[in-house]
Amino acid sequence: MATPQHPATKTCPNCGATVPAGAPMCPECGEPLQTNGTPWYSNLTPTEVFLMILGSIMLAIGLVAV
Repeated sequence: MATPQHPATKTCPNCGATVPAGAPMCPECGEPLQTNGTPWYSNLTPTEVFLMILGSIMLAIGLVAV
């Protein structure tokens, strides 16, 4: 039978530990606790991805040139 939880806690899906509701990761096993199931980068437009890649390339060129 499941143990009732306090509303300000949740259960880690990896180890089953009780975790504070706002915690980004489990304090016992370190498992990331996603709230909506989608990573932040999944909502990027193709233009944003292109600009991030271009910026990374420019940064690399700048570091090599120095």
